[in-house]
Amino acid sequence: MTLAERLSNIFFNAFGLEKEKFSPALAPEDVANWDSIGHMNMVMDLEKEFDLRFEVDEIMEMSSPQKILDILKARGVPDRSSG
Repeated sequence: MTLAERLSNIFFNAFGLEKEKFSPALAPEDVANWDSIGHMNMVMDLEKEFDLRFEVDEIMEMSSPQKILDILKARGVPDRSSG
């Protein structure tokens, strides 16, 4: 599973976002429940999924799926393709 697919699953679990509506360009205002509590729940899901602990500045930068993907890649999380 690619990073984007794994992140899509997290958005589905954290926010109930339908997978076909997932896009790296989403912003918090595009996603129901992406408020401060939802954000922290998402961060906890990310930490569990990727076995990481994020710094406060990284958490604050997580304003779109693309930025989250960039942070994960910068942390050395491999982007495995399905296949």
